[in-house]
Amino acid sequence: MTFSLRLLVFYTLFHSIYAQCDDNGVIYASGDKWIRNNHFLVTCRGGKIQTLKCVTDSGHLLDVGSKTYVEQGYEYTCAHEVAENLNTNSCPTFADFSDDIFKDRFAICCISRRFKGCVDVNGDIVKDGYFIIGNQSLKYCRIQPNQLMARIEPKGCFNGTTNDDIHDESRHIKKYAVWREGDIEYRCGDDGVHIQRCFPKELKNKPIWAGTAWIQDDGQVKTCGKIH
Repeated sequence: MTFSLRLLVFYTLFHSIYAQCDDNGVIYASGDKWIRNNHFLVTCRGGKIQTLKCVTDSGHLLDVGSKTYVEQGYEYTCAHEVAENLNTNSCPTFADFSDDIFKDRFAICCISRRFKGCVDVNGDIVKDGYFIIGNQSLKYCRIQPNQLMARIEPKGCFNGTTNDDIHDESRHIKKYAVWREGDIEYRCGDDGVHIQRCFPKELKNKPIWAGTAWIQDDGQVKTCGKIH
């Protein structure tokens, strides 16, 4: 009985230690939950760190596998990383549309095992033509006739709303173009539309570069653009 009890205690201690997770030197017990790298709600299961949800800058929680979420002009996608050896041969024999696979904004149909289209900012699939991703970045989805090759082409930025026609070229902005709206100067860059400079009335419209913060006479702290 004593020998059996000692074995049980040893097994319990061994299993407890084995089930722990080491996150950069911090030890978590099985079942613990914590925020990792500021953007992931994770838990410890069987000695492995598993992601439960993603966290935006404002603290909004996104379910893994949810559609793309836009917050203050920034795009968030919560999904498991796809292995580099993605293979259409891994598709089920009797696949349906729920079995589509995705890689780098390309959607692949498991039924035909061909490229289906490109994924826009809302998580919708665009079969061909213009589409938008984060920060109003304008792209063009081009699928070859045999659907074995696809390309996403950069087309600058889109200066419009969801109600505007994306094919309206008067709203297309060339890459690196700079324009001003009110007290804000914008620039179309590699990652879409970004604030380049501010002209705050509190500073007598003196130009302030994005990423700058200042304290006003009334004590308020202001920033130009979103600072990460």
